[in-house]
Amino acid sequence: MQDSADDVDPPLPFGIDADTGRPLLGLTAAEIDWLVASGRPAPGEEAVLGARAELSDTSFAVIGDVDGNDLAQTGWGVIVAADVSDEVRAALEPLFARRRSQVGDALFKIFDGALAPRADELASKWLGRQGVSMNVVDPYLGVPFFLLIVGSPEAIPFEFQYGLDIYFAVGRLHFDTPAEYRRYAESVVAYEDAAEPPTTRQAALFATTHDFDRATQLFTAKVARPLAAGEGDQLPLGKRQKFRVQPYIGEDATKQTLANILSGSMPGGAPSLLFSGTHGMALRADDSRLQEAQGALVCQDWGGYGKIDDTHWFAAHDLPAKARIHGLVHVLFACYGAGCPQFDNFRRADGTPKQIAPHAIVARLPQAMLTHPDGGALAVIGHVERAWGYSFVSEKGHAQTQGFRDIMGRLMRGERVGLAMDQFNIRWAALSTELSDTLDSIAHGDSVPANELANRWVARDDARNYIVFGDPAVRLRATEMPELT
Repeated sequence: MQDSADDVDPPLPFGIDADTGRPLLGLTAAEIDWLVASGRPAPGEEAVLGARAELSDTSFAVIGDVDGNDLAQTGWGVIVAADVSDEVRAALEPLFARRRSQVGDALFKIFDGALAPRADELASKWLGRQGVSMNVVDPYLGVPFFLLIVGSPEAIPFEFQYGLDIYFAVGRLHFDTPAEYRRYAESVVAYEDAAEPPTTRQAALFATTHDFDRATQLFTAKVARPLAAGEGDQLPLGKRQKFRVQPYIGEDATKQTLANILSGSMPGGAPSLLFSGTHGMALRADDSRLQEAQGALVCQDWGGYGKIDDTHWFAAHDLPAKARIHGLVHVLFACYGAGCPQFDNFRRADGTPKQIAPHAIVARLPQAMLTHPDGGALAVIGHVERAWGYSFVSEKGHAQTQGFRDIMGRLMRGERVGLAMDQFNIRWAALSTELSDTLDSIAHGDSVPANELANRWVARDDARNYIVFGDPAVRLRATEMPELT
């Protein structure tokens, strides 16, 4: 353990306060002290995470004699919240019918009514009611590997999704109207049925870099440029998969550029994959813009600390009417990019969670992308709550981009989205074990610098809070796309 905190920077969040136009605050000394007493997971979850960490040498959580990309072997199921209407279920029937035809009756499951999660039920308890344990997944025991949650994060909390995702491949759908559910279901089926993919064999990499802002400078230096150009013996992203990667970094990462990417007007046509790294917008719980703009992407147009408005960020209403995103997967790094809990996961005042939204919400931009009238995105992979620099930088400042490179490489190979996400779950389990070891050391009298403890706690929950919004079984039809010359 270190004797001084001087070598360890405090946690660095990636979000901008809409009121102040300044970066979100990190953790106070009092909040870090609170972690010492309560930073450990619940005993049951801790045991599950420890077991998952021991499997970190394996690629996926499904048993070894099952091909994780073959739905006929993995199965597919849907978990329906109690308040989901019959109209919503009917709207999703095209997707249900497609997946049932692919997996067969034995491995197609609908968990609703008494089989749905109960209020505040842990994922491990819910699985126990289905007759299985939180362990390497055997789909033939009653719960398929791919699971789609249908419902709001109020009805089925984000925490349930995180817990289930430790071993299973999990996604979520939540929209305001049955029509939006139907648009998404029909869009996925249309993509899978099309004679050829509507997107091209390329990816767009969009990353802001503000000369006054350490967070975006760090992301560009540690993630965006190494992925775009390669670093050392590491090839540029997409080289092995024969994908062209178009970088839009720094001054090129404007709001208009993002609109152009989503309109398919970039060279080579509509991309199959978009990876964006930006600040996300953070609004007060009582701000009338919260539902529409929480997690909106701050673009290069933002001129500096102290003032920010909707001309500087990209929100759902900025999605072009003629967008060409049918078949796109968006990997989105930004605070609140996928959603926002009701209570802050990180900040405490006298041990009491701070309320940051009237209720838990799904971010509006991913909702709009999945339900675009001209054909929606297949999935958005994003972050609930704040995203932190320790998604890609160690406590010593070393780049750790393996998680992003791994998931995007797998997506470019055509792996199913929920399966490709597994590296984040392994990292969560490993970081949780490291944190538990640190807390044990503190309990035995060892001195651990405050910043080091905060970083380990934040890094663990940062890895936990990535989710799939969309059907986790979708995949890019990468092998059918011609190489771009």
